[in-house]
Amino acid sequence: MACPMRHPCAAVRPHRNRRRARDGVASARVRQMSLGWGIMAERHNGASRAAHRNQKGVTMPAILTHDFFARDVAECAKAELPLATLDERDAFLLGSQGPDPLFYIELYPLMAKWAEMGGLMHDKRPARLLAAMREAVDRLSKRERAVGAAYLAGFSCHWLLDSTVHPFINAWAYDLTHAGVAGLGPECDSKVHMEVERDLDEAVLFRKTGKTIAEYRPFANTLRASREALAIIDKLYFYAALWTYGRPIDPTTFSASVGCYRTMMRLLYATREHHRSAIAALERAISGAPYSTYSALSHRVRASASSEFDNSEHRAWTNPATGIVSRESFANLYERALDRATSVVASVLSPGFDSAASYALTGNINFGGARDEESFPLSHGTEAAAS
Repeated sequence: MACPMRHPCAAVRPHRNRRRARDGVASARVRQMSLGWGIMAERHNGASRAAHRNQKGVTMPAILTHDFFARDVAECAKAELPLATLDERDAFLLGSQGPDPLFYIELYPLMAKWAEMGGLMHDKRPARLLAAMREAVDRLSKRERAVGAAYLAGFSCHWLLDSTVHPFINAWAYDLTHAGVAGLGPECDSKVHMEVERDLDEAVLFRKTGKTIAEYRPFANTLRASREALAIIDKLYFYAALWTYGRPIDPTTFSASVGCYRTMMRLLYATREHHRSAIAALERAISGAPYSTYSALSHRVRASASSEFDNSEHRAWTNPATGIVSRESFANLYERALDRATSVVASVLSPGFDSAASYALTGNINFGGARDEESFPLSHGTEAAAS
């Protein structure tokens, strides 16, 4: 039986029809963005080269949405997911952020080259990735295995929510960037994507807690994990990267990424609008970009449980990856993902979960909601690493 829907606000998209996209809510929203409300500018220091390989592999600030989704799953799947210790619970919640922390390792110059793994994991070989991570869990010591399994369960929840909701957000971004507004063309697709997710993250927070970031600090309430837990998760990433992509990454890549992500969350935190505006103006002056990255990424103090991007009117939108037309709202998509979460967690933690089982579970649909058409061998480990 499905768990009750607790947080029905997140990303929305109307249909792809350009004429209708110029009317009503979509048109008004586009104009707000074009006036400098703060759509995402190109990421600093080349981070976009890794994160934005295509319009679906986007770095996102939806840290709270994933965290609250994981908390809902933990409530629904108590039998499948006992989470007996604090380290296990923290590992599960951290896993719900998926590979996203890897994007922020750009802040650490000596390890910045591994930021590309965030894009690879989001876009390529999703079925093999889950299977490889599961095999890595099985190879942990008995003392470490429960924490590793909890992280894997959370990681699978990130894949589930992303792959369910991203087609919806991608369609919304498509409409906005094809509405004929000067300076807001297709080249801004990933930038708009990030702005939409940030707006919805704010709505999710207020819906779930009745608080804004003035009372609920993202950097203090997410990304928690002890050094011991991070050391265990580092092993999962090392072997998953090696067996899935043939890349022997630094053994501390993930823990370093989490440290960078925590730093970024602190840097983005601002509860006063004039403070955000001043930083955004300074960024635009220095970069010469028309829009501010900081403004797009940093949460605002917004006491509302709704968003202009929630498709509560159930307007038609088209999945860019499949061409299928839907009228689902974010609430519908979130509930659909939550309905499936218990079975997904049970599957990845079940004995014998391997490449074939992972392919059957995921359909090789990546985190962006698109099928990875690359051939999928039904073996991994050292054979995959050598291929």
